[in-house]
Amino acid sequence: MTQSPSAMRRRERTTRRAAVLVATIAIGATASCRGSSVATTDTHGVSATTTVDRAIRAPAVDATAYAVFDAQASTMLATANADARLAVGSLMKLLNAAVAYDAGHRDHDVVAPDGLAGSAGESVIGIDADQVVSRAVLIRAMLKVSANDAARLLAIDIAGSEEAYAAMMNDAAASLGLANTRAVNATGLDAQGQFSSARDLIELAAVLSEDADFRRTVAEATARFDGRTIPNTNDLLVTYQGADGIKTGHTSNAGYCLLASATRHGRRVIVAVLGAPTDDARDRAAATLLDWAFALEPPPG
Repeated sequence: MTQSPSAMRRRERTTRRAAVLVATIAIGATASCRGSSVATTDTHGVSATTTVDRAIRAPAVDATAYAVFDAQASTMLATANADARLAVGSLMKLLNAAVAYDAGHRDHDVVAPDGLAGSAGESVIGIDADQVVSRAVLIRAMLKVSANDAARLLAIDIAGSEEAYAAMMNDAAASLGLANTRAVNATGLDAQGQFSSARDLIELAAVLSEDADFRRTVAEATARFDGRTIPNTNDLLVTYQGADGIKTGHTSNAGYCLLASATRHGRRVIVAVLGAPTDDARDRAAATLLDWAFALEPPPG
């Protein structure tokens, strides 16, 4: 029986995830022979396990949870509370993007209804009623400037409602094996029963990074909409050498969150930082963990 392109992609992702797990287990076993896995403690007293060959302590950072991943070797370098189910704010928009990319037809034009802006103070790009915007522009606005109106319009266009779209997001999470991720809305705004984890977000980022348009989008420091230039919410793109992604998040329940990536000398590292107390603390934590990872000898892969 012929499989749909979506089904084939899900099978490929499942195979890739299994390969990543095998590689991680193998390297972890190597570390236990050649060195020791190192338990570290962050400023919240959280035990963090590293799986690198050398007994180098991961630095303390001010965050509830984090994970550090070497993308080239498909190896987790360090974690703290990586499987804890936490509010992650707009980092849930990455799962929205996964559904939108899978839906295809990125050049499809969408006519906006009224009422997309939501509550006062939300992050939006200002989509007016009856304005025509392509899916591709909506995805870019959602990823670069965390636009809630863009996230909602994608949901309405693809699924008919935000509730139905959240169900699609959960189906996507299940197909990717993201056991600690559940969506309730399309935006990532605080909602009971909505959560993700540092490890799941790393895995989701790795899957999304297989798409060249995604990689290009999250690496750009600005967005253009209606003749306006809007800065990307990820400050590391202009402050950290080699930074090339990925997404910020912030709500009252989530604190300040960041999925950051950088590439140096052909080596890409992805860091998830969840629950930092301020945006500056979030950026410092991500930069500190990236610096630490790049200082390590690259794991085999």
